Amino acid sequence: MSRSRTLLLLVVVALTVALGAAVLAACGGADGGGASSSSPAADPVVLHVDGRAIHKSAVDSVRAEFRLGGTSDTEARAEKEVVRRELVRREAQRLGVTADPKEVASRRSAMVAQLGGEQALAAALAKVPMTDAQLRSGLTDGVLREALQDAKFKDLVTSTAAARAYYDAHRSTFQVQASAHVWAVQVAAERIAESALGRLRQGHPFDEVARQFSTDPEAKAQGGDMGTVALSSLPAPLRRALEKTPAGQVTKPVQGPGGWYLLKATGLTRAHTVPFSKAEKDIVKELTRRKRFAALEAWLNAARDQATVTRP
Repeated sequence: MSRSRTLLLLVVVALTVALGAAVLAACGGADGGGASSSSPAADPVVLHVDGRAIHKSAVDSVRAEFRLGGTSDTEARAEKEVVRRELVRREAQRLGVTADPKEVASRRSAMVAQLGGEQALAAALAKVPMTDAQLRSGLTDGVLREALQDAKFKDLVTSTAAARAYYDAHRSTFQVQASAHVWAVQVAAERIAESALGRLRQGHPFDEVARQFSTDPEAKAQGGDMGTVALSSLPAPLRRALEKTPAGQVTKPVQGPGGWYLLKATGLTRAHTVPFSKAEKDIVKELTRRKRFAALEAWLNAARDQATVTRP
């Protein structure tokens, strides 16, 4: 993925969080409830929005969501967010807008990947606490909000001219650093590096030589595979050695931090700026999202002012 696309996606994530933690939401079903309860006394109605009941479980779920996100979990803030979500659900129902289950599942999978697995997600939810069902319900609310945003304000679209102006004003965002898939053998002395180089010239695989000679435990375990790295992040002696050596060939022994190295680079990407023709689609998508987000926020504020919110 290009750096420009990555940065744009990061902006999208930031905007999603600004929706009131829509990505990590956890309020409940069609009646504004959260976790179900067989006893009305255990889950009392705390608010009515235009006569529609909001249960305590919905507020508690949103408070748990805020704790999961590391933000203030005051009851007043949670109640405000629950009311907004109720207004979104009501308007979505009026317009026939629904949340895509595949997108909900995709967002949950992204959380699992970001946290490092299902067990890590379960541990994070247990600390809040929040059930997986509440999490899925909240993710559904977030997807629904974005679907409503696109449906209600579909005529708000960023022009090519506006996208070009953004590109020109943020050109540095679209700069891609030189990078390569780097392989390394790190040893303690130059003579050992020469011996390792001899093994490579005899035809032994790089990963085999790295496991035999490398003094760095991680490099040894990975067979010298450092993955794709920005060349600017490498110490100057190592970077210069790679720049002088054709792709796929092994450098001569080079002294660097912690010892001597043999290096090999494949998949070289030279430093460049992503042209507007390739960035335009992502820019238009992101700026359109921002417009629709602002429009939905304005609509929500007005709808909240017009709604009748009472306590039992």
